[in-house]
This record gives sequence, C-alpha cells and structure tokens, in this order.
Amino acid sequence: MSPASQLPRAKPQPQPQYLTHSSTMNPEDPLVQALPPATDYLTYLTLLEYQLTPQRLPLLHQLLQDERLTTNIGWDLVKLLLPMLPASTGCLQDVARLGNPREVILRVSEALMQLQPGDEDEDDAAADGSLSKHILQFNCLLAMLSVLHGRIQTKAPSRFLATSLQAALEAHTAMSCDETTLALLEFLRDVSPSKRPAPAPRAPSESSVLRTAEASAPDPEAELASPSPSANNEKLLVAKFIQFGLLELLKSYLLSFSGPMDPGMSWTVRMQEHLHPSLRLPEQSQTQAYSSNKGLKERDMLMGKIVALSRDVGIDSVELLSIASRSALERRPPLDFEEPPKSPEEIPLERHASLLLLAARAAGFTLYASGHPMPPLSVFPDIAAIFSSFLGESENIDEVAYGQPQALLDSLLALTVHAMQNPIVVPASETEFKHFVITLTACTARQTHGIVRQIPATIVHSHPSSATRFKLIRTILEDKKLLSIRDSAITWLREEMIGHESADTIFHDPLHFWVLFQTLFGPVKEATSANVLDSWMHLTQTQGAALHSALNLYYLLLSSPSLRDSLQLEKTVVFFRSQALEPLRQLFRAFESDLAAKGGDGVIESAVGEEMCQVGTARSVGLIGLTLDQIEEAINDTYGTDDSDLKTFTQAEETRVSEIRKETEGWN
Repeated sequence: MSPASQLPRAKPQPQPQYLTHSSTMNPEDPLVQALPPATDYLTYLTLLEYQLTPQRLPLLHQLLQDERLTTNIGWDLVKLLLPMLPASTGCLQDVARLGNPREVILRVSEALMQLQPGDEDEDDAAADGSLSKHILQFNCLLAMLSVLHGRIQTKAPSRFLATSLQAALEAHTAMSCDETTLALLEFLRDVSPSKRPAPAPRAPSESSVLRTAEASAPDPEAELASPSPSANNEKLLVAKFIQFGLLELLKSYLLSFSGPMDPGMSWTVRMQEHLHPSLRLPEQSQTQAYSSNKGLKERDMLMGKIVALSRDVGIDSVELLSIASRSALERRPPLDFEEPPKSPEEIPLERHASLLLLAARAAGFTLYASGHPMPPLSVFPDIAAIFSSFLGESENIDEVAYGQPQALLDSLLALTVHAMQNPIVVPASETEFKHFVITLTACTARQTHGIVRQIPATIVHSHPSSATRFKLIRTILEDKKLLSIRDSAITWLREEMIGHESADTIFHDPLHFWVLFQTLFGPVKEATSANVLDSWMHLTQTQGAALHSALNLYYLLLSSPSLRDSLQLEKTVVFFRSQALEPLRQLFRAFESDLAAKGGDGVIESAVGEEMCQVGTARSVGLIGLTLDQIEEAINDTYGTDDSDLKTFTQAEETRVSEIRKETEGWN
C-alpha cells in the first residue's frame, strides 16, 4: 500500500451557500448556469470535462474564487487543467489556495507520477524558445505543493510530505534540468522548518519558478497538534525527509550531465587550476569556461544554492563523511516509501548523494572559500577508504574508468585534491597503497585534462620508500589487466629517474632498471606476433601510447651522459635492438606492404576504413617510428653499430637481477 492510499480521504463539504453570479459573468454560459445548487458537484465536474476550453479559463478562474466550490471540486480539476498550461496557471493556483489540501496533495502527487517528457514537447519548445510542456507542468505542480503543504494542519505532516516527496523525486529524475531542479529546490526550501527567505533570482532559469502571492484558505479539516513527544518527533521526521529529498535532488541533477561532451561540474580540474595556476592551459581552462559560459555559470550558481540550502537544513559534513566511508556490511537499506518511517533514524541519507554533496562542499571551500570548513580529511586512510567503498578493488580497472558515472569520478577526485592539501601520511600497508593508487589512476584514465592525470603521481612520489614505489611501477608494467594505466606508470618512472637526482634511490641502480627495462618493451612481442590487422589494432588502439612513452623514456636516458653511464645503458642495447627495434621495423614494413596503394591486400583498410587507417598510422605508427629513428641514431653515435662490441650484463649481475625480482614481488 502506497503512502498516498494510506492518507485520509477528504470529507464531503456542507453546501448551505453558493456562488452568486458576478456582473462580469455571462449568465447564459453553461458553466454559470450549471453552478450548484442547479446541479450537484459531480454533475458539474462532468460538465467541466466537456465544456471547459482555453477560452473559458478566465471564467473558471472567477468561479473558483468561491472557496466552497473550489473545496468540493478543486481536487478533480488538476488532471483537467494540467494539459492547458500555461493558460491554466491561475486556475491551478486557485485549486492550491482554496481546494481541500489533503485531496489536492494526492491528485498533484498522482499527476507528478504520471509526467513523462515527450519528444514533441522538446520540438515545440525548441521552435519558439519556451519551456517544454512537461517542465511547465512539473514546475506548476511543485508550486502547488508549496502552497498546499503550507496550508495543511495535521498531527502527521511527515506522511503527506512523504507522498509529495516520492512523486516529486521520481518525476525530477525523469526530467532533471536547471528549471525543474530549481522548482524542486524551492519546494524543499518552502516546506523546510528552518528555511531562509529565497534569494532574488539571478539566472534566467529562475524565472521559471512559480510563486503564489494571493492569500490561501485555511485547512477545512485542520487538526490541532498538541505539544507532545510525538509532535516533536514529527518535526524531526519532516526535517530528515527534507535532507533526504535535497540529497536525492542533487544526485539526479549531477547524473543528468551524462553527455559524452558534457563537462559536468569539472570540480577536479577547477580545483587543480586554482591550486596550481602555473599548470593551467588558457585554451583548456575550465575556470575560464565556468566564468564566461552562460550555461555553465548558471549551473555553478544553482549548485551554490543547493549547497547553501543543505547547510540551512542541517546536513552535517561529518555525517556525510561517515556515510560515504561505510563498508558494504555497514550500509543501510534504502528508504522504503511504502513503509512510512516512525523515527528520523529510519530515513537513511543515500551514500552516493552524500559523497556528491561532500565533494560539492569541498570544491566550494577550495574555489570560493565559501561555506563551513570541511572535516579533517586525509588521503590515507580516509580517501582510500572512500574509494574502496564506492569502487571496491575491482580486477577490471577499465570498468572503474568507463563503467562509472562521470559525476562520481569527479567527486572522488575532487575529495582527493582537497585531502592532498594536507600532508600525505604513510599508508598502513603497501597493499593499501597499491590498491588505492591503481584505482585512483584508473579514475583519471578517461580525463582529457593533463592536470587531473597528475594527481596519482603526487601520491606515488609521496611514499617515502623507493622500494615500494618500485614495486608499484613494476606491478603495473607486468600486469596485462592494468594495460590502460601503463602509460601513467611509465610517467612516474621517468619522474623518478629524471626528476630526482639523488643517487641513493634504487631507480638509479642499473640492475633495478634492467628489471623494469625488459618489461617496458614487453608489448612489442605481443604486437608483432599477431596478424597484420591485430598488430595494427594493438599499436593504434591499446598499446601505442604506452609504447611511445617507453621509447621516449629510453631516448631521454640515452641523451643524458650522467644517466647513460650510471644506468650502464650500453648493456641494454643488444636487447633493445633484437627485441624492440628490429621487430617494430619489420612490423611497420608489413603495414606499408598491406596498403592497397602499395599493391597489398588492404586488410587494414578494409577492416577500419581508409581514413581511419591513415589517421591511426600517422598518430601512432608514425610517432613511434620517429622516436625509433631518434633512438637508433643516439645508440649508433654513442656505442656504434656492431653488437659484438657492446657490453652485456654478466652472469653474476643476472643472478642479482633474479634476486631483485623475488624481493620486489610480494606486497605487505
């Protein structure tokens, strides 16, 4: 049984007085002639169904000023008037002001449940620039609810609020946009016991929020609430319902930014740009975009309203952090509207929504120094626990990167950036460090802004143990399931070797480097052992970026006399020539021979198209080939062209390399 069906039905109203004809009404109009007592209320409603037209709405508006008439028929006019919006706005406001609030709340909630956006609505709105019909209907129904809940006098207001809230949230999820979000936000503000006056409209979308200024009739079935523990409990229930509704509103609003090109809120990018202005790229600056783009600026202002109201209704950041950090065993089941809660504790705040609001507050605090200070938050163990709670320790990191909503990833990364402003403490174990860094890096894999992909690097380099950092990089390079973050690991390796000149790090030890060197070019064997099409796909779609990074690293090391000598790179040349350089040269010749223009079979072009073949070859194969030329020239200039003249690692050194492999395999 739904909450709506559990609510008391309205009692028929007495009818001792009836509306008298106004001088401005046409007494011959059927709507005037049939006014009760000429007909009963049910008959009059039937007449309205057949006789009411948009042209007669001004007349109906006059008739509905009779409180007794509206009390008896208003509840059944909602369905009739809703399709006539915006012309019927005044009549629907009359129903909200003067109708029986208990009955009308039920009908408004039913209408919200049935709202569905239609393509024809979107087309009509796009043609004339107006709001689509379903948005007009949603906003009008929410404005009615604000009036109705202000009128109703009952000992159990939470039951009526639950009915309205369930309907409003379901409808909002189906049609979330700036206008509907503002309407629902204002409804929550209106029914909140701790509300502040609504701020003056600043954005164009705020003009879509309907407000009723005329006086409303009292509740004809008012119940006096006695001062008792149950009355206090009702106040707490209402307050908790509003907190719940606001969080659900925030979640559906943020999840509506799901388009492939939609930047969402870009909290992480903007926080990074704010904290590291020297790394901001003017042509890609999201800070600039949100201050100049009208739509994004309005989105930011709306988010500020949501965060501000969350403080007004008493949502505590410490509680949000606690909810977001809970393990699977500690999570509470979602709210069941079919079973009305009897205490505030039975209304759980949803954990995804709690995380999103916590991230919004962190972003606001960092970007605008607004709101209350955030609770203490550290990368380890706080952020690591939150990542584990929402993303687990999935074996499939591509599922982490591409299977999660962008709003969730942006929120997780924004909280990470916020926590990184504090000193990063050493994690309790190497395993915690590994799992967190791998998951964090997977979250940044789909980000187009380099300033975001730098976040994991800061945490990796913060670990005081070079052995632990070495093991992490080696794990990623060797594990095929971590292929999508291999490029990031090579970047960390380059920063360890070139960005840190301390000689005591194991990254400058030639034998430790030799352990990693052989894995750097491991993908070459896989790419060159497949057929020509699979090899082309490997290099252009999955392994090209990481292989190019590995080749660039090798070239940089060869170009540094000090690193070239300390790492004994001469001993790596024979391996590189036989396992990377020559196989790749042969593969590139095979690609060229396959081209139809060169007399080949055109296998690649037939599979991916001529244009895609050209683009992929230029972007991946061409870049790799250019770097190979640079490496070959550097090797030949430094060590000559004859492999027999080159040094290699001795048997004793190879034995020590085997020991290093064993030492750096396990995780504590």
